[in-house]
Amino acid sequence: MKREFALSISKVKVITKNKFIAIGVALLLLDIILGIIGSIWTPYSVNASFSFSEPPSWKHLLGTDAYGHDVLSEMLHDTLPTLEVGFGVGALVALLSTIIGLLGGYYAGKTASIIIDIITITVLTIPGVILLVVVSSYFRVANISVSYGITILSLSIVGWAFGARQIRSQVLSLSNREYIIASKLIGEKSYTIIFTQLLPPILPLTFAQFLFGTLYGVLSLVTAEFWGVLPATSSNLGTMLAFISTNAAYVSNQWWWILGAIIPIIILGAGIGFLNIGIDEFVDPRLREIKLPQVRRIVKIPTDNGVIEVSI
Repeated sequence: MKREFALSISKVKVITKNKFIAIGVALLLLDIILGIIGSIWTPYSVNASFSFSEPPSWKHLLGTDAYGHDVLSEMLHDTLPTLEVGFGVGALVALLSTIIGLLGGYYAGKTASIIIDIITITVLTIPGVILLVVVSSYFRVANISVSYGITILSLSIVGWAFGARQIRSQVLSLSNREYIIASKLIGEKSYTIIFTQLLPPILPLTFAQFLFGTLYGVLSLVTAEFWGVLPATSSNLGTMLAFISTNAAYVSNQWWWILGAIIPIIILGAGIGFLNIGIDEFVDPRLREIKLPQVRRIVKIPTDNGVIEVSI
């Protein structure tokens, strides 16, 4: 018990001392804080109208758009809904990829595993955005609005496959370890082996799938909004980009409008990138930066003028 507690403490120290994880968490928290602030307070109402296409100034730090709305207020207001979709997709992708990867790896070679492999390969060929286009078209014909819940579900249905294959390969490797084979021989229940012996080692992969799913969800939502697949009645960063495209802001050099729409996405992508690097270092000790203690020695070197002491 003491040994396991000491190992847990050492792992926590490795995580907290990792500079990439620290930077990644800080960036993600910054993005979340921006979204929370935007849901409570914005410098101006998102419907307030000012001078059209006004460049950044002290009054409007990110200027105004072609409709006269304050870009900073729009950015803050639209960040949280975008993150909610991203985190929702990330959570579902991580859950599905972990469960399917565990079952596919543990029951490898059996009928259930073959069925899971066929489904996984099939799902890998379906782009999430294209499925969202099909679902949105169906709901539009039926005069039903596409909610964020439907968006999250549509993207998650096809977003788990890549992560499930990674987790499956890891579980296949773990299943051949001596302690897993011993547990099977003594009659340990399958669910006990899966959740107590196979699940803990792959949790870093599960967290990595959550990060991947979050970024995949945000980018897919933004892409769908940019294409005009989802109704413009929703308010998120993709809606901002859709209006930017409609008004050709990139042609009229309204860079501040474009910047306001992509700042939260850049922060999110950078944070997830740093976290992925940190997780790789945590999972693979060979990638960690090892600082060797500096041992200084005094060496005496004889010369014509006597002995010189050199520190090395």
